[in-house]
Amino acid sequence: MTDWNRYSLAQLREHSTARYRQAQGSRPDVLLIEIDGEQAVLKDFSNSDRGFSHFIGPLLVHREVRSLKKLDGMRGIPRLLRRVNRYAFLIAAIDATPASQLRDCGCPQSFFDNLNNLLDRMHDRGVAHCDLRSAGNTLIDRNQQPWLVDFVASIHQGSRWNLPARWIFSQFVRADHSAELKLKKRLSPELLTTHELAMLEKQGSYLERLARRAGKGTRNVTRRLFTRGNKPLK
Repeated sequence: MTDWNRYSLAQLREHSTARYRQAQGSRPDVLLIEIDGEQAVLKDFSNSDRGFSHFIGPLLVHREVRSLKKLDGMRGIPRLLRRVNRYAFLIAAIDATPASQLRDCGCPQSFFDNLNNLLDRMHDRGVAHCDLRSAGNTLIDRNQQPWLVDFVASIHQGSRWNLPARWIFSQFVRADHSAELKLKKRLSPELLTTHELAMLEKQGSYLERLARRAGKGTRNVTRRLFTRGNKPLK
């Protein structure tokens, strides 16, 4: 078994066999690493724009690592192998296809049942993903099992006495399940029930819409201040 802690960031990058994403602006490098026949995925903000890498990258790494630690051992969530440094972390590679690369794939109802169960277990551990509307953050493996990735936008449930934070968390739980229905419409629309179709016709809650606008606004301001390579979101 590979001891991933033995390798520096530079050494890990030397063992890269594929690039899923190239660092640019606020985007990190996402690299497939292979050592001794074992694979891992490296997410590294080191080569993002300098201002973003220095000020924002470590915050995003901290947020994602924190969520992965809370979800450790859960089937359907990649295992955190290590935090390499303040700019990068390593997770176990998953042999799966992003849902964004599929459409009308005829996924069975069991896939969506398993995805719903995965969301429930994730929420029970106090984590809401908050970015499942991006179909690329849901993966489908060869056994048609769901996996969730990219927890950079995730939030955690507030403490028992913090009622406002817990209410906000509940709204993002709803948003995760709403994204699940949108994914079902994309992949297997024939499986949608009458009730699910009615739910899709309803717009998201005021908080969901406000959160999406705030998120886009925050990212646009961040990109303008700290990057040169990304255009504002529309």
